Amino acid sequence: MTTVGASATTNSSTSGRGTQQAYVLFWESLNADLLKLIADRVLSSDLLHYVWFRAVCKKWRAATHCPLGRGVVDPRFHPRQWTMFPEGNGLHPGHPALGGYIRFLNIHTGVFIRVHPPCFEDHSVLDCPDGLLLLQRKKDAAICLLHPFTGDVAEFPPLASLCLYMSKFGIFLNGPYDLLLRMVHTAVSVHVGGSVTIMVALSHAERMAYVSTGDKHWTHTSWMMSGMRTALPFLGSLYMVRSSKNKPSQIMRVDPPDSSSSSSWPSTPPQMIATCPANLMAKPYLVECNSELLLVGYTDRKSQLVVIRLADLLLGVLATPLTSIGDHALFIGTWSMAVNSTNLPSVQGNSITVLIPRKSGRLRQYDLCRGSWSLLCDGYFLSANGPIPRPYSLVHHIVSCCQRLYWFSGHIWTRYHRSQSRWNIVALGHRNVCIVCSDQLKAIHLSNIYV
Repeated sequence: MTTVGASATTNSSTSGRGTQQAYVLFWESLNADLLKLIADRVLSSDLLHYVWFRAVCKKWRAATHCPLGRGVVDPRFHPRQWTMFPEGNGLHPGHPALGGYIRFLNIHTGVFIRVHPPCFEDHSVLDCPDGLLLLQRKKDAAICLLHPFTGDVAEFPPLASLCLYMSKFGIFLNGPYDLLLRMVHTAVSVHVGGSVTIMVALSHAERMAYVSTGDKHWTHTSWMMSGMRTALPFLGSLYMVRSSKNKPSQIMRVDPPDSSSSSSWPSTPPQMIATCPANLMAKPYLVECNSELLLVGYTDRKSQLVVIRLADLLLGVLATPLTSIGDHALFIGTWSMAVNSTNLPSVQGNSITVLIPRKSGRLRQYDLCRGSWSLLCDGYFLSANGPIPRPYSLVHHIVSCCQRLYWFSGHIWTRYHRSQSRWNIVALGHRNVCIVCSDQLKAIHLSNIYV
């Protein structure tokens, strides 16, 4: 009897024990439906594993979807576990010393890969939503979303219309670069038919805006949400925390517009989906860990941290503080992230780091199981003279991932580092030489779009 994907061969036994039956497995003869099922499981784990899976043989490659051409418009191929690695030492993305290459880190497996984005010479990177690169073209400030591994691109209009809108509230920007540095978070969603939408939260204006492929300008909200503390993209939506003193924190959600709600989206306020009791934690942060959303905040004593599942609040059950998050380590800051410590040297599992150094200038991590604090790493993070001394550990680079300004400029994060960043220089040069943005602002003003 033979099995699927195997063939039988007969070997003669010289010891007189008869004939032995040996089975040689031919993996290329796997059933097509079974092959697709395995491919889907592998893709849900990691895009790189899927690429390796397709490289096994020609039949496997032919029976599975190629990521090329689908990298942006198919959410399954978004490299969510990957983040662009902050090099430090002044080596900003696209620095000549890097030879055009950018390193990416898998925050779950600890694997590094090096890629050469095709359009990086005339673009600047602004964000890394879902592992994709949000880029801005230097000559005209046009926005695009680039898949770093497949080279697929989705193009969007410049930010001139959004700059004009912000000026109506007395927020005058040095240019589109300055606007992007004020963003809290970027969410990416893909609609039926392949339309891609970028949705951003503007912390200073306490408003939101979005743009889709094919649009001519950005669309902003007419409502204003005061007390917006933090925002986090999750499954295409933006989840936000609205906090006020001595009151329960409100968890809000804004969904991306679709074809039926695009006209009403600007006037539709965010949906409150849950409240976090003030006696449980104060001013919580949102972080995605192991494909679910967690809330992290201090207790009333401000000496202990509490972690609860957002799903518990949504179900209306009593939220029980977690005593373990396994091998994950949480980094809470302007951008929060969770990493798996198993394959990341110097990262302690079941720990939380809040990127707000105390007067000592030392970053501390909280052991969730023991309820105790310890030093995260060496280095004085309150220096005003420049980055902390080298050598840098991997923890220093991960911390810089949560502070995009330093991630952009090529510096390792320091709380009070006041040296002029590369982005101020780039914004100044763009404003002085780019006539396109000025012409677009004039055209939008004359059309009375935002009057």
